[in-house]
Amino acid sequence: MATATETGRNGTHTAHLEAVTRAIDVMRHRLAHPQPLSTLAEAAAFSPFHFHEIFRELTAVTPARFLAALRMAEARRLLLHSSLPIRQVAAQVGYTSPGTFAAQFAQLTGTPPARFRGQARALGDVRAAEAARWSRLSGTHRGAAVTLARAPEPGSLVCICLVPSGSLRIHRGHWTAATGSSRVPGVAPVSAAAYATFCLVIPPGERVVDALIDEVPGSLRLGRVGPSPPGHPPPPGVRMRWPEPADPPITALLSLTRPAG
Repeated sequence: MATATETGRNGTHTAHLEAVTRAIDVMRHRLAHPQPLSTLAEAAAFSPFHFHEIFRELTAVTPARFLAALRMAEARRLLLHSSLPIRQVAAQVGYTSPGTFAAQFAQLTGTPPARFRGQARALGDVRAAEAARWSRLSGTHRGAAVTLARAPEPGSLVCICLVPSGSLRIHRGHWTAATGSSRVPGVAPVSAAAYATFCLVIPPGERVVDALIDEVPGSLRLGRVGPSPPGHPPPPGVRMRWPEPADPPITALLSLTRPAG
């Protein structure tokens, strides 16, 4: 039976999560508009300082960086599904300068917008099980294996990413084909800051664009642990689940490669 202290702690966590989710909902519906911290804090019914603290605690990134990732995610969908010029894509996700948008898109995702559009369309209906022949995603960091609580289904695509505390400068791993083992290739631990570890799994029959661009329910499983101390490996036993509203859109920060062959 839960103690009164545990019940109170769980109630506080639930209230904080609901507040953060409300703010994220505001972000998603107003991507083309300025969204100062005070406005988001008001949606969450907290002071700006308190809101910033609980947002970072629950999502692993700051509100501003979460918003930037949401804008990149929507830009990726527009680049894939529309013929809008880059300047109009930029405007629809809140950028008044196409040059600033293009530079930030390339910095955060690893690929310029025009090139991303071509790569995304080249993927077509490629599914995870077919993608074992790919060139690997950008990222050269290699480290000790990360152990999941349960082995992904063979033929799934698996990737480990590390996110330094409060940052969007992720340390990208390589997509690898699951073999039935719960140990998957990792990324060298972040040495300069505490970091969160994210594991992404695309089941074998799911389209890659559904998981990495369109966020189709059921196309991606996600696990998150941390923060881990600087230089320390992530703890074992990462549990996978379906993405939740307070999860930062890590997939928006991953590059794509054209299928090999």
